[in-house]
Amino acid sequence: MYITSYLKYAVALAILIVIQVSFMWLIAISNYNITPDLIIILVIFLGYTRGHIAGAVTGFIAGFILDILSGSFLGLSALSYCIAGFLAGYFQKQTTGESTKKNSVIGIIFMCTLVAYTIFFLIYFQGSQIPFPEIFLKYVITTTLYTSVFGLIFSLIFYRFDLQKSI
Repeated sequence: MYITSYLKYAVALAILIVIQVSFMWLIAISNYNITPDLIIILVIFLGYTRGHIAGAVTGFIAGFILDILSGSFLGLSALSYCIAGFLAGYFQKQTTGESTKKNSVIGIIFMCTLVAYTIFFLIYFQGSQIPFPEIFLKYVITTTLYTSVFGLIFSLIFYRFDLQKSI
């Protein structure tokens, strides 16, 4: 049972990496190339449902693969995704009701993405002339909000599948 579960998540991760690398530029916002990050949503979901270790390991593997494919700052995405997955593990069994769980997932996605992208962009723009408030407003907040919108869509779809399973 565990092997099929891990294979299912590995296939989902591979599909999301292909979509992220190949097609997400099509829905980029502004001149800053702000795109939603589907991979971090899966990493946060795994951290939330499977715990710290699963979230951190998935985040590191996914981030490292993205770092290799992007060709810059090897390990930066791995670090930020690993932290996001680990942070999501703190909320693993905190909620009790179904409606609370659906609403809290959106907040968890927002918070974990905000932390991950703050770390990512602070290191990425280290040594540049761009001040931190500008980095935070132009890159961190916009990417976090855009990813959270897709996280909202993901959580609504996941919640609907959960309801159908229980019926």
